[in-house]
Amino acid sequence: MPNLTIFSKDIRTLDNLYSLNDLHKASGGHNRHRPSIFIKNQQTQELVNEIEQSSNSCFAINTKRDGSDAGTWVCKELVYSYAMWISPKFHLNAIRAFDSMPTALALPTPTVPQDLSLNDLIFELAKAKNVTSQNVHVHYNAVFNTNTWSQEHGFEHALAKRVLKQDLENELRSQIPELQLLKQQAREHGLALVDESEYQSFQGRMQMQQKQLEKLVDDVMALSRNHNSLMNRVM
Repeated sequence: MPNLTIFSKDIRTLDNLYSLNDLHKASGGHNRHRPSIFIKNQQTQELVNEIEQSSNSCFAINTKRDGSDAGTWVCKELVYSYAMWISPKFHLNAIRAFDSMPTALALPTPTVPQDLSLNDLIFELAKAKNVTSQNVHVHYNAVFNTNTWSQEHGFEHALAKRVLKQDLENELRSQIPELQLLKQQAREHGLALVDESEYQSFQGRMQMQQKQLEKLVDDVMALSRNHNSLMNRVM
């Protein structure tokens, strides 16, 4: 999370919240502007309730009593409210401080049509990776540990379609020049970028394998019951 600076004072952040104690110091540290007084204010309490009950609900305040992070931490909306409570000048500087913060690079997001069939996804994935459709089949046979994923029925087909769609989007995204540059810069610093979409795709594959294990257990249990029933009849 980028640093926030107001009146040349750095405002610490913790879990996407800002230090109200640092804001108090930046405002001049007057006793009448103590964070505890602001938090107890009825208008502040009403704003906190609105924030935490909104559709994009989040924790508006987090108070820590011990350690290096002791103090009151508040969301961006409460930073604005506190700054307005202090003075118009401090409020304006808080607005400008947020406006001057660097924003994350917005990369174009490739989209794959929802109505593509599994065969279409296989073809598009092969084209994106510059391999044959047979290579794609072989790869996902190993990934799913079965070759039934391409058959047009059942849970495996539906999940395979979701996984291949996600993998196709990931592959197209990886070819975006801006992302390739970011990955190169990360490697130069000994780091690696983790794409949330790639993680979701991995979760999909794990889900399919879990379903396969559950089916295998059910089959073994059914076989065991049949065996016991047969033995009872024989005896």
